[in-house]
Amino acid sequence: MLRRRNITTAATFAVLTTAALALSACGGNATAGSAAGAGEGGPVQVGYFPLVHTSTAVNADEAGIFAENGLDAELVATQGGAAAIPALISGSVDFTYSNYTSALLAVEKGLPIRLVSGNDVGSADHGIFVSAESGIEEVADLKGKTFAVNNLQNIGTVAIKALMEDAGLAADDVKLVEMPYPDMQAALERGAVDAIWQVEPFQSSAKAAGLVKIGDLFSGPVADMPVAGWVTTEAFAKENPEAVEAFKKSIAASAQELQDNRELLVELVPSFTKVTAEVVEAAEMPRFQGELDVEQLQKTADLMLKYKITGSELDVQSLVAE
Repeated sequence: MLRRRNITTAATFAVLTTAALALSACGGNATAGSAAGAGEGGPVQVGYFPLVHTSTAVNADEAGIFAENGLDAELVATQGGAAAIPALISGSVDFTYSNYTSALLAVEKGLPIRLVSGNDVGSADHGIFVSAESGIEEVADLKGKTFAVNNLQNIGTVAIKALMEDAGLAADDVKLVEMPYPDMQAALERGAVDAIWQVEPFQSSAKAAGLVKIGDLFSGPVADMPVAGWVTTEAFAKENPEAVEAFKKSIAASAQELQDNRELLVELVPSFTKVTAEVVEAAEMPRFQGELDVEQLQKTADLMLKYKITGSELDVQSLVAE
């Protein structure tokens, strides 16, 4: 039976990061806190933001995959984006779903984040959209144009800059504008931006409105780029290796079960998100990948440094929870 609860993150990422750094300085046990339920006989808290992509965790719970691997898990609905990391560090959850740029940025800030498993890889469910009258037909046509991303320090920034360079332009030849996904379509339609990054289910809405997809954001030099996965703290990983291993196996098995299984997603996604079955029927399928791709993640870390999202080199292999 699916158990879910909600938590809210009232403070900003910057404030919580400062608090988390203070906790980290006090020692490893303080970072893990009492939320490491696996060590106390209680359920492991799994933070997930309700998206099509987090179906991996919901399916693992509802289908009994967590239980089959000996893991007593409770799903905790969290805020998305960078807020997932403070929820983890504060002890509200033991594992959380996070985009990799936020996780790697947190590591650079000194937070003891460890990578546990993969989840989703950039595919056709991430598109670059323009208006039908824009005259923009390919990435090269974005020179001097404005492009909306949901966060300036996110994987979308890395991807579009790499695509610009691959098209023979400079990485900064496109001006990036930060706005939430739900606001992007309206901004494009009224001419506030020239192009937008749409991920499902917003991509389906953009298509229905007559906007034109000129390509996949994760293609060419950034094809097969991991977008998001599951992370924990260094202390939790050290104190609960069995729980970490069980979680890895569960997500990998769930991802394999969900891959190309639209029928299951149509049934599952409306049960924990506001996305309807009709939208899931029409949406581009995510590409699920439960295994960590360290080689591709290292490329991500290197591009983050190149584009000045981070300021120092990161060794991704050293960040993997063993």
